[in-house]
Order: sequence, then structure tokens, then C-alpha cells
Amino acid sequence: MALSRRLKFGVYESLLIILGFATAAQVLPPDLYSQVISTLLILAVTLPLSYWLAYRRN
Repeated sequence: MALSRRLKFGVYESLLIILGFATAAQVLPPDLYSQVISTLLILAVTLPLSYWLAYRRN
């Protein structure tokens, strides 16, 4: 059974966000400013990337 594109998007987005936050937690200092900036950066990167992965033509 093939996964729908919406479900693929959700799976890709979830995995990329977990990976992004895990990486940011290891690399960035634990101050509020860095956490806010990293959250915005992670969302700016993962949303288009997961959309491209889920909705690309096969």
C-alpha cells in the first residue's frame, strides 16, 4: 500500500525536525536567542525540503 503524499510530507517533516533539533542541541549554546534563531532556521529549511521530498514526481 502506497503512502499518500500528505502522509509522506508529515513523516519527512517530523524526521527532519527531530534531526534538526537534535543537531542544534549539540552545537548551539543554551541561550534563548540561539534557540529562537535555530527554530526559525530549522523550519525555514525543513518545510521546503520535506515538501520537495513528498511531492516530487516519481
